[in-house]
Amino acid sequence: MIVLNRLSIRTRITMGTLLLAAVFFGGAAFVVHAQVQDVLLNASAELLRSDASPYVSAIAREAGELDSPGEGQLIMVVDPSGEVALSTLPRVLAEEVSLSADEQSAPQTISVGRADYLVLVTDVPSATGTWRVYSAVNDAASRLVLAGITEQLGLALAVLTLVFGAASWLLTGAALRPVAHLRRSADSLIGADSAETLPVSPAHDEVQQLARTLNTLIGSLRAAAERERQLVSDASHELRTPVAILQAQLELIRTGDRSTLTSDVAAAERAVQRLGGLVSNLLELSRIEAGSETGHATVRQLAEELVAAVDRARFVARTTDIRIDFESPQAAPGNGQVPIAAHEFGRIVDNLLGNAIHALGSTGVVTASLTLTDAGVLLTVVDTGPGIDAEFLPRALDRFSQAQPARTGGAGTGLGLAIVAAAVRAARGTVTLSNVPGSGLQVVVTLPDTA
Repeated sequence: MIVLNRLSIRTRITMGTLLLAAVFFGGAAFVVHAQVQDVLLNASAELLRSDASPYVSAIAREAGELDSPGEGQLIMVVDPSGEVALSTLPRVLAEEVSLSADEQSAPQTISVGRADYLVLVTDVPSATGTWRVYSAVNDAASRLVLAGITEQLGLALAVLTLVFGAASWLLTGAALRPVAHLRRSADSLIGADSAETLPVSPAHDEVQQLARTLNTLIGSLRAAAERERQLVSDASHELRTPVAILQAQLELIRTGDRSTLTSDVAAAERAVQRLGGLVSNLLELSRIEAGSETGHATVRQLAEELVAAVDRARFVARTTDIRIDFESPQAAPGNGQVPIAAHEFGRIVDNLLGNAIHALGSTGVVTASLTLTDAGVLLTVVDTGPGIDAEFLPRALDRFSQAQPARTGGAGTGLGLAIVAAAVRAARGTVTLSNVPGSGLQVVVTLPDTA
């Protein structure tokens, strides 16, 4: 089995075809051989009955003297007393024939020296008693015919098996040629910095399906690699500023005026907090995009997470005049499910509410609502802030993208909405941002129902 696994698919298919062809044609040859042997045996039996027929008729008619057999006919007639009335059997064969044998409905084979004879015994009742007629024929001719047929069948079996093996080798090569072309194309793409994909055959077959699947995989891998490169690039750019600020502030603490030590330490602490928050958000975003966590939650669990997130947001905004309202199903069904963990949904609501609070500043209203539809669950967060510039909306969900200072106050890392988008995509949902005239920004998260 280990040796077979090391062989190519083409070789294994050809070997399997050879084996199946050998079994099939071998069985067919065996059946033909048996049928030919049966035909020869029946022909010999008819010949023996034909040779014995004149004597059986003569005895039955009590015709008296029996005619002599023709040339080459082997006949022996035994009268009721056991005397041989007529015989052209070879002496050694006559001695081997059992005179007391019962009548045979089929010939029996008797070997005499190197010769084999087929002998048919026929009992003929008469007025004087039961006569016995022995008719015999040398089986050499039939055996020669059977041997010749067997040889031809063996030769035909070998030729047909080899033909089928060669046909299988050629057909398998033709069938696998598109796969080999696909492999060569894949080899050419390795290390190539291009957007090319594998060629897709116009035929609607398994190779076309394989090419489409591999192209999807290549696209996913390229997208993942691009996200990784972009993440490294963005992270290095975003981390450079707080690290430089922190380094400068620590330098001032070491060499600067001691009277400003407290403010310098506080500034350094803020820089560390910003740096820590940035690193934490980057790790969270990478974890979500890597798909390292999956789960399911019921609609009731989502409603509970919404209430808990609103409570946390109210605590954050306790020193402001921001009002946070929420709406959820009065009796959320417990059997509906969405493909997202409950705590992951809570993190989405936390980010959206946090962004809204940050945009409002010191006063305003944030409304979060959870509604059920035929397609799934809708989370809507609307604030009365300044909204987002229309030109920025298509980029609002990208990493490190930040709206104008009127919306962000010049702070933030630009990762909050990116984390929301990544978590929703992982749950096979959608995120839509839009400006609502007279209200501010509206964020709608759609999560599919998998129950």
